[in-house]
Amino acid sequence: MRAIRDRMPDRKVVFHALALFAPGGERLNVGTPEQWSVAAWEFESDLYTDLAVRWHTTRRPGQEVEAQVRGTDKDAVAAALAEACAQAVDRARDPGKYGDSDEW
Repeated sequence: MRAIRDRMPDRKVVFHALALFAPGGERLNVGTPEQWSVAAWEFESDLYTDLAVRWHTTRRPGQEVEAQVRGTDKDAVAAALAEACAQAVDRARDPGKYGDSDEW
């Protein structure tokens, strides 16, 4: 159980970015903005408001590869999106390199 706070928690803006790629590496239009932001209380979830940037790529069950970026530094999120997209394209083109199974 978390301790009772002795001060008013801070609100921070968390920036998000998302891109989706087909198995050959072609970028897909997901019908939503590539980047957006939301205001969040510092306690909303662990590490959600603590990091300037964090990103990862994930292979979805339909074989698409998703690049997700989030963080509290808008410029860092924009820069990380380019890196995440490069890895997502590589992962989409060469799934074995990342340990993705061919049996999706």
